[in-house]
Amino acid sequence: MLGEHFVDDLGSQARSKGSGVISPVLVLGLGNELFTDEGLGVEAARRIEALGLHGVEVADGGTLGLDLVPTLADRQAILVLDAVVAEGAEPGTIVVLDDSAVRSERRLMMSAHQLGLSEALAAADLWGRGPEVCTAVGMVPYSLDTGFGLSEPAEDHLDMLIGCALDYLEEWGVEVPAHA
Repeated sequence: MLGEHFVDDLGSQARSKGSGVISPVLVLGLGNELFTDEGLGVEAARRIEALGLHGVEVADGGTLGLDLVPTLADRQAILVLDAVVAEGAEPGTIVVLDDSAVRSERRLMMSAHQLGLSEALAAADLWGRGPEVCTAVGMVPYSLDTGFGLSEPAEDHLDMLIGCALDYLEEWGVEVPAHA
C-alpha cells in the first residue's frame, strides 16, 4: 500500500470550517496524557498539526475508542500515532504497524483505548465508509508513570517518531516542508 498516492487534489478535498468536506488524510494521535509516555501519540500529532500540512486533518483521539468512528469515516488514509508494545523492543524503539496489523493486532497496542481502534475501523468498514489504508507509527514508551508530560528520554526520541510519520505522509502524496 505504501507508495500509492492517495492525495490527488488536496485543494478541493481539504476540510474547511463548516463545509462538511473531509480531508482525505487523517493523522490521529492516541493516548492518555495522564500516564507520561502513554500520551506521546497525542503530543506527536500536535507537532504535526503545527506544520499546517495541506489536505491533512489532525485529531486528538485520546482514549475515545468506538467514539472515533465518525472521525475515521470517509478517509483515504489514516496515520495513527501512539505508544506501542513490541515484544523484545527497547524503550524508544519506533514501531510501524501496517494496515492489517492496525486492524487486527490488538495485543500490540498499549492500553484499553486502542482495543476500540480496531473495532472503530471495523465499524467504519461495515458502514461502507472505512479508510483505504491505516498505518500506525508508534514508540515503545520509557515510562507509564502517573503524571502529565513525556519523560525526558521519550521527548528526546519524539522527533524520530514524527520523522517516520512524515515519511509515510509524503509517500501518500502529502507535501511536507523540507525543514520538517
